[in-house]
Amino acid sequence: MLSKTFIAVLTAVATIQALPTVDPNPAGVTYEVLDAFPDGEYVGYTYPNGTVTGHMIDEKGIIKRSIAVHPKEDGLGAAAEVTKRDGGIQRRFVDCWANQFLDRTGTDRAANCLRNRAKQSGGIDLRTPSTSGLYYGCVDSAVRVYYCVNKPNSWGNANLDDINYGLRQMDARCQPYQASYFRWDNTPEIVGKARADTRICLP
Repeated sequence: MLSKTFIAVLTAVATIQALPTVDPNPAGVTYEVLDAFPDGEYVGYTYPNGTVTGHMIDEKGIIKRSIAVHPKEDGLGAAAEVTKRDGGIQRRFVDCWANQFLDRTGTDRAANCLRNRAKQSGGIDLRTPSTSGLYYGCVDSAVRVYYCVNKPNSWGNANLDDINYGLRQMDARCQPYQASYFRWDNTPEIVGKARADTRICLP
């Protein structure tokens, strides 16, 4: 599976290739422009014009395809919640998207895919470029479950416990299989689930 070291290398390569442009074919990469993301594992960005790109990777972390999709809507939530923990008040944001419900089988499989990647040694390690956030996610049956760092020039790491915690927070506050995301307080790190044609990881 993909190692922490390889994720860092992959994102460094992607940073060089992901130029700050609306051109879906930056230098060095030929993107297939599709209507939807095929099932698979991805590392990618959302561009300023809304185009979401993804480098599909295999189990060894080798890039198989580079895909660009023009999503239909933004991954914006409806509400933020404040929870108490350890005697103090800490902000934990869970946003539930009122009108977006997901394929159950696809959601479960995509979530397990994300868990499988996160439980590898080193977890999922993302370092963002200077122009955008960065996501790692799994797509199954038009559903994407993902981990994201949505701030340029930032770093984040998620292990299996982190992914499970984020998924549990969404399940506790949103309806079953409702698109949503969880964000830790004072960090740019997000765990989310949404239709694969949704703009995610917006800085």
